[in-house]
Amino acid sequence: MLQLDIDNVSVSYDAETVLDAVSCCIHSGEFIGIIGPNGAGKTTLLRVVLGLLKPTKGSIARKDVVVGYVPQRGNLYSGAVPISVLEVVMLGANGSKAKAIQALAAVHMQSYAHKRFTELSGGQQQRVSIAKALAGSANVLILDEPTTGVDEHSQTEFYTLLRDLHAKGTTIIMVSHEVDTVLKLVTRVICLNRTILYDGPPEHFEADKYLPGAYMKYHLQLHHQHGDAHV
Repeated sequence: MLQLDIDNVSVSYDAETVLDAVSCCIHSGEFIGIIGPNGAGKTTLLRVVLGLLKPTKGSIARKDVVVGYVPQRGNLYSGAVPISVLEVVMLGANGSKAKAIQALAAVHMQSYAHKRFTELSGGQQQRVSIAKALAGSANVLILDEPTTGVDEHSQTEFYTLLRDLHAKGTTIIMVSHEVDTVLKLVTRVICLNRTILYDGPPEHFEADKYLPGAYMKYHLQLHHQHGDAHV
């Protein structure tokens, strides 16, 4: 079933075009990874899909969509006052404790319900972010660099959770700079650099063709650094 129809969307700031004639359709049950270099317009596209930004041209049609947004770590809750994990999730459940507990169970975080949110690890905080989205009955999850600042072990657990949610029918759209992980995880890749360069299955994506050499060199260095750390 068609959930999002992104039709010829362009976004410009002053004289600069950030997105140029972006068109794609999102269907229920897809797991989409959006990749591209810095400044490619990935977060801008998410803001348009979320309804936070009106495109300069084009349109987005939504059908039976309840979107849950999972930001980068640290952007969910400022920590200005003590608040429990359960209270954070209840914000997404319009105050319903029962829905919040159910959502925490879905991400295997129910035993942390009465801990302070700020006491959790980065990976645990992102699980709570997903629970908050699920508590609002989201059928589409949008994640913006969700594992930034999260340790490697927690990243693995987090991606396992995403696989489980996808297997249960949740549509997932994830922006990530972890190209290798995205290609192993998702069912569809969109490579964006102001316009769509590639939209298709991960097994046919050629990184050296669609991504700048400097981008690939940087992530290759990161990969080797992570590998050396575990030798």
